[in-house]
Amino acid sequence: MRYRWKLLILLLTISLIPILVLRIFGVRNVHLLAENLVSEARAHLIADAENRLRFLVDSYSAWILAGREHFETALMFQAREVEHCLAADVPLPPEVYFAEDFNEGRDLPHDTTLSPNHFRTRSDGTFDLLKISYYTQVFKLAPGVEREAVDADIARLSAMTPVYKSLYERFQSFSSWHYTSLENGLHSAYPGHNGIPRRLDARTRPWYTAAFEKMVPWSDPYVDPETRQIVIAVTMHVKRPNGKIAGVTALVLPISHLLERRLLVQNISPETESFMIYLDTKPADGKRGAHIFAHEEHMDLVHRHWKALIGSEWLTSSDEVQFQAMINDFEIGKNNTRRMPYQDRDSLWAYGAILHNLGFFVLITPYEEILKPALQAEESLHDLIDNLVALARYAMFGAVILVVVLAFAFSRTVTKPIEALAAGARRLAKGDFDARTEIRSRDELGALGKMFNSLGPQLKEHYRMSQSLALAREVEQSLLPRTDPKVEGLDIAGKSIYCDETGGDYYDYLYRGEHEQGKIGIVVGDVSGHGIESALLMTTVRAFLRQRSSMSGSIAGIVSDVNQELSRDVEESGRFMTLFYGEIDTKEKIIRWVRAGHDPGILYDSSTESFDELAGGGLPLGVFKDSEYKELHREIRPGQIIVIGTDGIWE
Repeated sequence: MRYRWKLLILLLTISLIPILVLRIFGVRNVHLLAENLVSEARAHLIADAENRLRFLVDSYSAWILAGREHFETALMFQAREVEHCLAADVPLPPEVYFAEDFNEGRDLPHDTTLSPNHFRTRSDGTFDLLKISYYTQVFKLAPGVEREAVDADIARLSAMTPVYKSLYERFQSFSSWHYTSLENGLHSAYPGHNGIPRRLDARTRPWYTAAFEKMVPWSDPYVDPETRQIVIAVTMHVKRPNGKIAGVTALVLPISHLLERRLLVQNISPETESFMIYLDTKPADGKRGAHIFAHEEHMDLVHRHWKALIGSEWLTSSDEVQFQAMINDFEIGKNNTRRMPYQDRDSLWAYGAILHNLGFFVLITPYEEILKPALQAEESLHDLIDNLVALARYAMFGAVILVVVLAFAFSRTVTKPIEALAAGARRLAKGDFDARTEIRSRDELGALGKMFNSLGPQLKEHYRMSQSLALAREVEQSLLPRTDPKVEGLDIAGKSIYCDETGGDYYDYLYRGEHEQGKIGIVVGDVSGHGIESALLMTTVRAFLRQRSSMSGSIAGIVSDVNQELSRDVEESGRFMTLFYGEIDTKEKIIRWVRAGHDPGILYDSSTESFDELAGGGLPLGVFKDSEYKELHREIRPGQIIVIGTDGIWE
């Protein structure tokens, strides 16, 4: 880059720093103010949403609880009237209708009509309207029960029709059926209708058996066999005059009717989803979970509608910790709010118990919906900040234009001496160490010219030194093995790569002479430091090793003798050499080795796919004259690989 451009950059930096500082701190403070305002707004919105949702949950729970008391009171009245009828004398045989009459459409009551309030849900989502008569009950005999055995009870229970009709008119927006089922297999339902399964035995239904366990139990949600809708039953057993339990009477309440309540748009967001759930055990993993039996759907801008669900649908969240905490709240009947994802959206959950065993009411609102006003305010603030940034940008643009003009006007007084220095540098680059410049100014550029003029002689000296080092490296590399030895039964290869002109890493192959036939020595060493001193020390050790290994003796003795000789040479110099001396005996198929402070060799066994180290102790050569070295050995097998290297590999 030309100097005038550097000068331009310098002037730009000096002139733009104040503008940049003002811009950065000004925008930063505005951002902090905006973040604080938005943060406070978010906190208020979240608290308001939590309070509003909690209020809705509590109100809904109170509303359901009030309805429960009405249903239980009505059922107790219905049970009392059933017991009165069962205790009365047998009246004259009335006109009765059985399930088969309604199912086959024969001799039906005069008021029989298709009711839009009573329908059977098909698997494809369509509906079949049921035939309904408010004039009469419908009777059903359990499989195997003869009519003669229950004629008296049929006549007695026929007197319940006015009672059923009165209660039905009172609760018709909630109740679906009024049942009375006796232990003798007689089952009656009001209003009269078709769709009762032919093999139905009410005595086996869960709501029937539960009535014997407590006074007025509420059943778990179940699928009504006649309408295939999700319903619950409030039940109570009835007795005969002798005190013996005669059967069970019940009110059947569709979930969609029980939970039918419009919620205003100002009280609940269109994005809010509402659920009725109850605790149940998941068949997949045996854990307690939230089983959905009703889901409130958003229908339009004003109304919402509860849809009873048929099947196994479970309310879940990806935050298992918070979800399990909610399940624990359900276990103890605690109303609460929690923050956790729903369908991959960060949401606020508000929930509360309704009926003790009916379940819990859950409202889920996405946080983005709660925070929408704050996000809109944040967007407006960001627009304002963007305008401020634009003004600062225009100011910077004007400053840049001014600086460019000044830089080109005054740069020539500086660039001329620099061009002279560049010309001299080009001569140096071509090998002209006698290059000089004529810069006579008394400023920094003049001092730079003097320094440049002294650079040529120094480079010439450095060049001579480099030539000497190159020669030393050539000598050092010439002392390494030129070829790898050919030994029957062994594949041997070695390589040394230097990162400096001269190193100190060393390897060699040693032959012990005629007295040690069948053996080959492999040595790898690493001299401390780098440079020509390391190369000279490596050369010395190589000579010692070659001379000593040609004589008899163990490799531990060889290393000890070399250490004594080397210690005399490097004493008090602080230099040393690590060494790994290995000797392979091809006849006995063993390897012997001595470590003198060097990294251990690595042995890989391909038959077992395992690695092992050729370890051992010993100080580097040249540290102490009297250091002792231990010879180790192990068997070797075909397929094994031994790798010996210096620390340059790891570094």
